[in-house]
Amino acid sequence: MHDKALAGILSAVVIAPICAFCILGPAALGSALGWLTGWFTGLGPVLSTGLAIIAGLLVYGYFRRKKERSAHAVQSEQR
Repeated sequence: MHDKALAGILSAVVIAPICAFCILGPAALGSALGWLTGWFTGLGPVLSTGLAIIAGLLVYGYFRRKKERSAHAVQSEQR
């Protein structure tokens, strides 16, 4: 019965990157777009990195706020 432990580990190895992509995908996409914008406009590496970080945080905040609003709307409907 050693195959059950191996199956659990293998499943974790496959599922963990998928979960990370789903959770961090929008922020990573926003960061990539910010970095590309900074690179094509001729900003230096420090400014491009800063722009990528700011874009990632804005996208992450947008989706977080959207999720909180939908949760609050569902909670209001249940009352």
